[in-house]
Amino acid sequence: MAGGGREWTLNASRLELGGLNYVGVVDSMLNGQVIKVLKFTTTDMKIRDLVQSAEVSPGVKLVTTARAGSTSTVSSGRIELFTIQLKGKLDVLGIKIPVDYTAAHPPPLNVPFVTFTDVTVRNTDLKGGKLTIPGARISVVTVPQAPVERR
Repeated sequence: MAGGGREWTLNASRLELGGLNYVGVVDSMLNGQVIKVLKFTTTDMKIRDLVQSAEVSPGVKLVTTARAGSTSTVSSGRIELFTIQLKGKLDVLGIKIPVDYTAAHPPPLNVPFVTFTDVTVRNTDLKGGKLTIPGARISVVTVPQAPVERR
């Protein structure tokens, strides 16, 4: 079972995965609950216009942003991704096909490399690799909470 524990989201204008292998649907921990996720391994990730966010406490998000137009990388060996949802446009020879992969709707093919555009990836864990983010900016954002109704 994947360690995970907290959901985090990656948004990017382009995501390239090389040395890719779709392992299958596996169990992962999220907020103390076991959930089904997609497991991928890859050896090379290129992420254009990276914005990564995670709720660190109720109403508080940590947001990491790369310099606009830059390409962040994850490299240096085998990388394991545990993904709740991968939504975006699959780029096949310049044709952009909308996809929305989840444990209930996994990818139909296992291919060695893939490119997505306008992508949002919700993850529980990433293991391995070295993340490089050009011009990284980290900020703490307060997210308004819905008012609690009192009776």
